[in-house]
Amino acid sequence: MDRQPNFSTLIFEAGRVFTPGSPLNERELFAGRSDQVDQIINAISQKGYHAVLYGDRGVGKTSLSNVLVEFLNDIGKDMFLMPRANCDASDNFKSLWSKVLRDISLTRSRSGMGFTAEAISTSQSVVEMFPENVTPDDVRRSLDLLSKNNSMVVIFDEFDRLTNKMTTVMMADTIKSLSDHGVDATIMLIGVADSVDALIGEHQSVERALVQVRLPRMSQAEVQQIVIKGTAKLGLVVSNEALSAMWIYSRRPDQLIGLTCVPKCV
Repeated sequence: MDRQPNFSTLIFEAGRVFTPGSPLNERELFAGRSDQVDQIINAISQKGYHAVLYGDRGVGKTSLSNVLVEFLNDIGKDMFLMPRANCDASDNFKSLWSKVLRDISLTRSRSGMGFTAEAISTSQSVVEMFPENVTPDDVRRSLDLLSKNNSMVVIFDEFDRLTNKMTTVMMADTIKSLSDHGVDATIMLIGVADSVDALIGEHQSVERALVQVRLPRMSQAEVQQIVIKGTAKLGLVVSNEALSAMWIYSRRPDQLIGLTCVPKCV
């Protein structure tokens, strides 16, 4: 005899699988965006290039950045440091880099006293090594040291929230310095904007070093792929009618019609 599904449990589990209130962190639920992923990976693979991921709010920019490391693993690139920070209106240049590097330390070795003494290793936080007034060159030198053993992708999300113009000017100078010196570290800026110019402003000198990646709203096929992947984790099969209805609802919530999810027999 087929067991009847426990709908209270399904509702709870559906809330754990589908998380519209927070970005995706699981590659298996990520859908589409292959062109944008390819553009970002191409930027990461080439020294001197950096990436700006932009688009409307809620289109999946943060979700894409969350699963980026798994795409890099797919192509055999697993030696990456990927620190990230969320920008806010109170940030300045130093606070941004303190946020993103606060959990990373550098280990240095020095010779002990005497002919047979063992080497002594000391570890120090990168942030502790910063001077009082951090400059783009200070950041460039730190990233150059950190990237000796691991390639780096440094992610700044919600970059458009910065209100201090000098901070964006110094970030542009940092990108240019990293590019000019061929440091094996990629800066990835993520923000809500209609164009890259709205994020970078008038700093045209860095434009040649930036790969500009616009993330549009999801297509019907991509939305339905997310639904199919998520409901499969719940042991459900979604009818074609329900898939069509969900696509309509994702664009116009007021047009929601009856949806049908059929539990698989267990």
